[in-house]
Amino acid sequence: MSTAVQLNRRAERPGFSSEDEMVDSFADHLAHAHTPWGAVEFTREWDYRNGVTDVLARDSEGRLIAFEAKLSDWRRAAHQAYRNTVFAGVAYVVMPAGKAAAAAKHLPVFEAYGVGLCSFDGKRVRILIEAKPSKPLIPWLRASAEEFFDRGPRDHSGGLGKGRSGGLFETEGHASA
Repeated sequence: MSTAVQLNRRAERPGFSSEDEMVDSFADHLAHAHTPWGAVEFTREWDYRNGVTDVLARDSEGRLIAFEAKLSDWRRAAHQAYRNTVFAGVAYVVMPAGKAAAAAKHLPVFEAYGVGLCSFDGKRVRILIEAKPSKPLIPWLRASAEEFFDRGPRDHSGGLGKGRSGGLFETEGHASA
């Protein structure tokens, strides 16, 4: 791919050169900034056997919140977020602001899935479509997610925000759930 084509594609996605970069920035925001969900604990890439959630968070009330990040493919992200409702109380798609505004025009799809939509510009998270709270379809999976947070170390610097990677199939000396 030519450098000009790469630069053009980067220009279409202002602020983030990759999904990983956006997820890193979003996770940093959850850890250090005011969010619509208040202080949260979170982990990146929570592996739950049938998929991997980009970011899984737990707020101060114990509510599990799943986030699927995409730079542009909102349909795929909505489907992935919907899959996360098998264990999470709410699930959101997170997209760069411009792409999120375009995706918000498809409100019936998000409503049908029961998932929300957030825009993220690297500095601020805005909820464009609220997620519909749901009971987990797979209670043991929800319990596994809760246990993941319960057994992990806390950030004692004034908040719950603490990033860790892992999930049901942690390695490197960590016990599996």
